[in-house]
Amino acid sequence: MVMRDAGQAQRSVFSETPANSGSGTVAVWDFPLRVWHWSLAAFVLVACVTPNTFDRLHRLAGYAVIGLLAFRLIWGLIGSRHSLFARISLKLRAAPQYIVGMLRGETGRYLGLNPAGAAMLVVMLALLIVSTISGVMQVSIRFFGVGWIEQAHALSSNAIIALIAVHVLGTVWMSVLQRENLMRAMVTGRKRVPGIMRAAPAVARSVARQSPEPEPMADEEHVSVVPDLPPLRVNPAPGAAKPARMPRSLSIHDRRLGVGR
Repeated sequence: MVMRDAGQAQRSVFSETPANSGSGTVAVWDFPLRVWHWSLAAFVLVACVTPNTFDRLHRLAGYAVIGLLAFRLIWGLIGSRHSLFARISLKLRAAPQYIVGMLRGETGRYLGLNPAGAAMLVVMLALLIVSTISGVMQVSIRFFGVGWIEQAHALSSNAIIALIAVHVLGTVWMSVLQRENLMRAMVTGRKRVPGIMRAAPAVARSVARQSPEPEPMADEEHVSVVPDLPPLRVNPAPGAAKPARMPRSLSIHDRRLGVGR
């Protein structure tokens, strides 16, 4: 099972993302997405430090954020593989268990967004939409001075600041756990090639030689290199308890992905 998943992952990733054999990295984040990410960070920062002091600059930053949100929603439908919103619901369902494991220092490695990152993206986009729309309404003639509009804008803006702090801390924590500078990856667009991709050719050769027992891969190589798949699990030890059967209500696709465990 691990060998088959490794081969599928290798073919899937290398067929869609150019690898750099010299540096051991693979392209993940496309250029438009990286420009969007850092532009959004800059304009949100400007918006956070200018209310009630530089109102004109605050409004301009808000309008820029609206434009960036529109671009992200469109790019999530037509962009490159790791920019798409496809199957994000599966990651959201896996997010609680993934976050618990992350706090314990146990994570799988994803080339694209992991479940925690997917949840962060959805919540951040929702809060930015509420904040910007309420901000536009707040300065309009019809809704100027309306209490619930002002409250919605203030609460959503404060929540965005708190979420940014969580995002930065989570990125640093994941960088430490996975021994990879994730902030640099969002600048260069490239991430380290997972061990499972390097091990896949060796596994394929051992199968071709009809080796009875392929060499087991290291624990850190049991990772997901496909953004919409959960981390591969280490084969259970003999005599270990079998995982509970999945509910019949889950689809065949969910069972293959391991969602619900």
